[in-house]
Amino acid sequence: MKLSEINLNTHFVQINLSDLLDQLGEDEAKDILSSFSCPLNADVEKFLREKAIEFSKRGFSKTHLVYWTTQDEKEKELVGYYTIASKFITIQRNAVNSKEARKLREHGLFDEKSGAFTVAAPLIAQLGKNYSDGNNSLISGKDLLQMAIEKVKKVQNEVGGRFVYLECEEKDKLRKFYESNRFKFFGKRALDRDETDIKGEYLLQYFTIL
Repeated sequence: MKLSEINLNTHFVQINLSDLLDQLGEDEAKDILSSFSCPLNADVEKFLREKAIEFSKRGFSKTHLVYWTTQDEKEKELVGYYTIASKFITIQRNAVNSKEARKLREHGLFDEKSGAFTVAAPLIAQLGKNYSDGNNSLISGKDLLQMAIEKVKKVQNEVGGRFVYLECEEKDKLRKFYESNRFKFFGKRALDRDETDIKGEYLLQYFTIL
């Protein structure tokens, strides 16, 4: 579908994968996830198709499906998803400015010996648009990222916290995208053995203060 063909009387609906499993069962949920395609990122596609259900069931992370739909709900398309997990991050003092260091100290622990802060921060573990049938044109990457951030804000409003972070491959397009959305680079993480669909030997780490 082309942008010029989009009915402006539309909106987005987010569905927690765990709720979808409860409502439809695992087999039907798998059928829905199998329609997701992301040729630009094999890891994003593989996670949703092969790991998201198990991770949701075991509580490792929670995946949220994003649908574009008309107001009357006669048309509905899966346009993307994001996954959030509860994590701790370690940030070196020399990677942040004084204002950021103050916020990190307020919400985390500082180790004088290593010169690093450790703070609880949700991880936006996956973020991707669905390229099947041109559905990627129905939502922008910025809107999808903002939905994930707003979800984190909602949770932190109940339990506390001020930070969120994410990881990405070292690609100029990704760096510019996250940096233009107020995320700051703070380090690199070596790939785990099972992260075989990611190019390179490490991921770049970014955080932002909410």
